[in-house]
Amino acid sequence: MRYKPIALAAAALATGLAAAPASANLVQLSDVQLTGQGIGATFTTLTLQGAGSATTESGGVLFNGTVFGDALSGASQSHVFSFADLAISNASQLAFVVNLAEPGSENPPSVTTAASPLASNANLANAITLNVYSASGTLLEQHTANAGLTLNQVAGGVGGSGLVFGLDSAEQTQLNNTMAANAGNELFTVGATFANSQGGPETIQAIRLQQVSAVPEPESYALLLAGLGALGFVSKRRSRRS
Repeated sequence: MRYKPIALAAAALATGLAAAPASANLVQLSDVQLTGQGIGATFTTLTLQGAGSATTESGGVLFNGTVFGDALSGASQSHVFSFADLAISNASQLAFVVNLAEPGSENPPSVTTAASPLASNANLANAITLNVYSASGTLLEQHTANAGLTLNQVAGGVGGSGLVFGLDSAEQTQLNNTMAANAGNELFTVGATFANSQGGPETIQAIRLQQVSAVPEPESYALLLAGLGALGFVSKRRSRRS
């Protein structure tokens, strides 16, 4: 698997994703690998785990904190949150780490984002959906990833390693405008639906974007080593001349 630096992803987000269709306004930015990030040590907004042999898991969190579908309850697993919880003030700082913990022999383990098959609250759990509420519980807006995305597992176990998603620039502006019109009153929940799952728990953690740093690609290491080599060569020549 290739790991793209967050800086490059952010640049692409700023220049190219503003024209993305509305159905893809929650977009994948990068991959990230973190350590010491068990489920109790992260700001987990949603934990999904299908029952029995089901290959599709779908669920989310309601405005009042109640979970539905395949979402697991408990403060360390699924809950409502605000920008204040993440110490952020702008939608450009908001991101999510989708952490897969799929068992089985598939290499790499993966799931597919899908429309929710639930009989109720399906609109809150399509693909990966950020639901924005007023303080009184009115659903103000939603930001949803595309269905049909193949998400590959990053590292193993439940924790902070995963796929980073954030809002595209148009949706950042929309959410900031909504927050300005309802200052201090917004609450957020997350819902999701993953098909082709193999029974492992999937978590979605809300983060401040600057908290993560992606693993560089091999090409980045090669360029770094080449640069260091060139600097060493120049330094050696200068020392010989002196």
